[in-house]
Amino acid sequence: MHEFSIAEALAARVLRHAPERGRVSEVEIRVGALRGLEPEAMKMSWEAVTFDTPLAGSVLLMDVRPWTLTCPACARVWESPVPFAECTCGETAPRPTAGDELDLISMTVDEDDDGDAVAEVPAAEPVEPVEPVQPKEAAR
Repeated sequence: MHEFSIAEALAARVLRHAPERGRVSEVEIRVGALRGLEPEAMKMSWEAVTFDTPLAGSVLLMDVRPWTLTCPACARVWESPVPFAECTCGETAPRPTAGDELDLISMTVDEDDDGDAVAEVPAAEPVEPVEPVQPKEAAR
């Protein structure tokens, strides 16, 4: 499940940009279809990674970008939530394309007295997954 390592990298990025005061309540990301992230698995991973951290209880919002399909027969181009769909002209094998972006878009910070404030995040900052931590071998 690669969602867990992505959630770890995302949490580190959010903590780097979060203000010292206030609590992060929402984190919004944009995900390209080629990333193959399952939204429910990503949300479960986010909850596990942020448990007992300053991000605990924050909500992960995902904007999953659709596939773009191009029909070789009629040149029609359309968006689809799935990579394989029949064209209206009857072509059964349109060409799927999609992005592989994984960008931190924004975070909402609840401040003590002022209500909600959106923290500054560089425009569509990419999130790169961290390498998985390998367990140490047991001493013999």
